[in-house]
Amino acid sequence: MAEELRYSWQRQLLDAFLSPVRDLSQKIAIAEGAIAARLQESRQTDPAEQTALRDALRALQVLIAEAKADSRQNSRVDRKQPA
Repeated sequence: MAEELRYSWQRQLLDAFLSPVRDLSQKIAIAEGAIAARLQESRQTDPAEQTALRDALRALQVLIAEAKADSRQNSRVDRKQPA
């Protein structure tokens, strides 16, 4: 699978998507940091990497939204269960 990763920041993105729920927020922050660092580098990104960066940010937004929805769903279930 590593040979499929074209850019170094993609490893952190993949780690976020493969992380267990307990590590998710930390892995998302690391992926966002890696993407932000690449965007701030003085080296120009080629059009393919620009597209990959935009896609990665959108994918992280979806992951964050799904994690929040799961968290809300789990907290509702926890409140319904008897103590």
